[in-house]
Amino acid sequence: MNKNEHIDDNYLKINEVLLIIKISRASLYRLAKKINLLKPLKIGGSSLWSQDNINIYLNNLIILLCLMLLF
Repeated sequence: MNKNEHIDDNYLKINEVLLIIKISRASLYRLAKKINLLKPLKIGGSSLWSQDNINIYLNNLIILLCLMLLF
C-alpha cells in the first residue's frame, strides 16, 4: 500500500461506521479480523475506518449478493 493512498480519504469513528454498516460493534471488530479491508487505523486510543474502504466493502457485498441471486 502506498503511504499516500488514502490521503484524500475521510476517516470515520466507530459510531459513524455502524450507521452505514448495520451490524453490532462486536461484529464489526470480528469482520475486521477476517477482512483486511475493514481493519481500523489506530491513532492514540482511537480507531478510525477509511470511508473508501467501507464503500469498497459495501460495493463488493452488493456484487456478491447479486451474483448469488443469479445462481
